[in-house]
Amino acid sequence: MGLPGGDATLDWYGLGPGENYRDSRLAARLGRHRATVAELQTPYVCPQENGNRSAVRFAEVSWQSGERLRITAPSGVNVTLRPWTSEALDAARHTTDLVPDGRLWLNLDIAHYGLGSASCGPDAWPAHRLYPHVCSLLVRLAQVR
Repeated sequence: MGLPGGDATLDWYGLGPGENYRDSRLAARLGRHRATVAELQTPYVCPQENGNRSAVRFAEVSWQSGERLRITAPSGVNVTLRPWTSEALDAARHTTDLVPDGRLWLNLDIAHYGLGSASCGPDAWPAHRLYPHVCSLLVRLAQVR
């Protein structure tokens, strides 16, 4: 979802402080974390999916204006917050192609495929692959003043 742009921070209770995915969770700690939007990005040489935080039960995006957006997901959710869309990230060939577009883009995902796509190496382990299945997610969004 598109949010107002500008300098913002993300506070969350979940896995962190660095990026983590379903098959890299052991490198993360469950707890309360805080990072700026810039700190949430991982500048890979070849732009690709990055910056995910897993098992997030509570998060708050805070802008310098004092506005805040609170996200709660009792069963946990994957969160990314970027200054460009996922489509712009996918189209970028170099990090210099990633230019903030004036908004912040919040992704809330119930699940992710494990790391690796078999495009330049092995696929994700079978246990970390994502297959179609029925699921549900409860997320609550609230503006905090």
